[in-house]
Amino acid sequence: MINSYKHITWKYIKGNKKRTILTLIGIILSVALISSIGFFLKSMQKAKIEDMKNAYGSWHIAYSKVDDALITKIKSNPNVLRSGVYAEGKEIDINDNLKAKEVFITSQGAELLPYSLKEGRFPEKDTELVLEGWFLDKIKKDGKLGDSIKILNKEYTLVGILKDTYKSQVTKTGEIITNSSNINDNDRILLAELNVNRNLGKNIDELEKLSDKKFVMRNDYLLSMLGEEMPKGLLGILVIITTIVMVATIAVIYNAFQISVVERVKQFGLLRAVGATQKQIRKIILREATFLAIIGIPIGLCFGIIALYGIDLAFKIISTREVVFIEPTITIDVLIISTVIGLLSIYISALLPATFAGRISPLVAISSRNSISKEKLKKRKSLIIEKIFGFEGALASKNIKRNRKRYRTTVFSIIISVTLFITFKAFMDMSLNVYDKMNESRDIHFSIILNGDFSTEPKKINEEIIKNIEDMPETEAVYKVYNQYLFQSVIDKSKELKKIKDIGNVYEDTNYNGENKTLLDASLSVYDENSLKVAKKYLKEGSINVEDLNNKNGVIIIGKNEIFNRKTKKYYYGPIANLKVGDEIPIQSYDDGLGLEEKIEFGKRQVKKVKVLAVLEGDPFDFNGYGNAIKMITTKEVAEKLTSKDIIPSRVDIKIKDTNLENSAKKNIESIISSSEDLQLINIIEENRTSKSSILMIKILLYGFVIVVSLIGSVNIINTLTTNIILRRREFAALKCIGLTQKGLRKIITLEGMLYGIKGSIYGSIIGTFLSYAIYKNMNYVREQSYRLPLDSILITVAGTMIIGYISVQAPLRRMKRENLIEAVREDF
Repeated sequence: MINSYKHITWKYIKGNKKRTILTLIGIILSVALISSIGFFLKSMQKAKIEDMKNAYGSWHIAYSKVDDALITKIKSNPNVLRSGVYAEGKEIDINDNLKAKEVFITSQGAELLPYSLKEGRFPEKDTELVLEGWFLDKIKKDGKLGDSIKILNKEYTLVGILKDTYKSQVTKTGEIITNSSNINDNDRILLAELNVNRNLGKNIDELEKLSDKKFVMRNDYLLSMLGEEMPKGLLGILVIITTIVMVATIAVIYNAFQISVVERVKQFGLLRAVGATQKQIRKIILREATFLAIIGIPIGLCFGIIALYGIDLAFKIISTREVVFIEPTITIDVLIISTVIGLLSIYISALLPATFAGRISPLVAISSRNSISKEKLKKRKSLIIEKIFGFEGALASKNIKRNRKRYRTTVFSIIISVTLFITFKAFMDMSLNVYDKMNESRDIHFSIILNGDFSTEPKKINEEIIKNIEDMPETEAVYKVYNQYLFQSVIDKSKELKKIKDIGNVYEDTNYNGENKTLLDASLSVYDENSLKVAKKYLKEGSINVEDLNNKNGVIIIGKNEIFNRKTKKYYYGPIANLKVGDEIPIQSYDDGLGLEEKIEFGKRQVKKVKVLAVLEGDPFDFNGYGNAIKMITTKEVAEKLTSKDIIPSRVDIKIKDTNLENSAKKNIESIISSSEDLQLINIIEENRTSKSSILMIKILLYGFVIVVSLIGSVNIINTLTTNIILRRREFAALKCIGLTQKGLRKIITLEGMLYGIKGSIYGSIIGTFLSYAIYKNMNYVREQSYRLPLDSILITVAGTMIIGYISVQAPLRRMKRENLIEAVREDF
């Protein structure tokens, strides 16, 4: 019986520092990925909850037609955190172009409503009021907190200023928010916020029963972010990704242990021969796993936290006031779950090699015959590889399969790395296709719109006003925005997409010039020169040149549509037709240009042709037209030829150099447009800041995952191939002793790495493609889109695997070059 066998673990770890370090790096990165995913999702959930509260209020359930008995029941309910009452009053005409709506609140009701204070506080008396900044300027120029405000012969004291909202500015209806304790029972609305716990959904169901169902409303937007119900598709995606991460974590650690055990078979055989039991052999491997877990998991958790705070810090440095990043959230449950997953992964990874090591027959192990397979006499030789790469290639091809377990472990390791990257990259691309709306509209700070009655005479924005705004010191760019025009168009049947045909309400069959064609609408957007310049950033194919567009009746196609599928009740994101540069599209205008009249047979009106000169990946600016149409962009000159109308801007969007210049820019613009009563200034800085922050959070999360996944995959391949070479030093030394040159050895090892990489990449690409399709099917439960084979990801992984494989063998080769061949050959362990 061996009593001091336990110290062998520590001795082996110390004697193989490089392999131990590589294994530790794999564990650290895996745990860091798991924990950072958890931390980031928690932080994003918290940020999204705040967004929902700002947009819809922090209440969970609301009641109309409220009596005192119901208020008492709600207040006394132990599950209710806080409650409050508010009521909407009448709409007041301030002047011909401005309205106001009364809102009466109680002290706690204000906290539950979606009002964001810019400065000050909410009213506590009926003589105090809160207004939006833009509305205050209309009521009292340069008004400030503490000022007396007179509205309809009633005096109020201004105690708070709200952030501006886009909707209220466009509708020119401001809210007069005051405090009132005497609200009529029929008018008041009771809001309640519950304690957020696992029983939230159940508690809301119980509170719903306290009143007639038609007088009860849930805040579904907020409740969905609190996790009351997860959509089926998102749950499926989460399961796939979590499983992949766990399998990858297990694979990273498993391959290190498996190669280590296979190469130490002789050692374990000797231990068994001198009296070690199967249990003791298993304990040696599991003690090694425990040591790595004790060191790797805490460091991995720390790296996960550092990654989150690092992104937060970088975001604050580069974003200035443009965007607001999420507040990092570290929770105990994420730390515990990450630790448990890490431990399970490590012990599962070590258990199979430990079991294999424990069952080794001493005689077979000592003779080293258990893992080497002899070739059959009639086995075909690798003639093609030998012809291309010579003797070294043939030897490399034979070598990789000599040790079956090492071969399987190495190929499996590369398969996991390739699968991991392809799957995460596909998930990122699909998510960005749906959620990435980070276009030039997010950088717009002010808009000037036309107001008033358009039925009597057309109104326009004076060119001199636009020129004066462009000359402002605060202005970075000015974009003229024009109305959109709707046409009928025909395309060849070959340009149809199956996904669009399945939707059913986009394509129509028609006969044009004696040929069967497909009829669909086309929406034309007009861009000025500044807009066309920034559109070049979204170019997929072709070129954007104003002169070419004007001379060739040219149009630019936007390759992403948002189409509502009536069958599935979901939106489809993707191209509407397979249009390419050089295609010509016959179009026929509607009389009203809006598509409100009945469709007539194509060709009955004058048909004009436009030529596709470029295709864009997405919308350079927010698209407000008809989604079920080909989205085309052209110049003002071409649009006038196609519509036979004078094209004038209906809006001007303004981008300033720095949001710190907001106040001075606002004053200068107001001064410039003050001469025209038809113009109104809209401040959309706050609106875009919130939107931009949400989109950037999603992008950073997705790109962060792909980067960490790439690191894990790289470490996995480096770990496997490096360990493979280091543990075969004796074999390579023997080859050099019988005449193999250093150059020949380098070629053999490099070719082995390439052969492993090619086989692993082929299998990994197949599995990764199947998993990417599974994610696509689950994503379609949330948003529909067309599926694209992840060919770019496959090419990246194949090239990356080859490069990493080549780099990873260089250090061991340099080390072997300096070694004494006799000592290496004689080395037994």
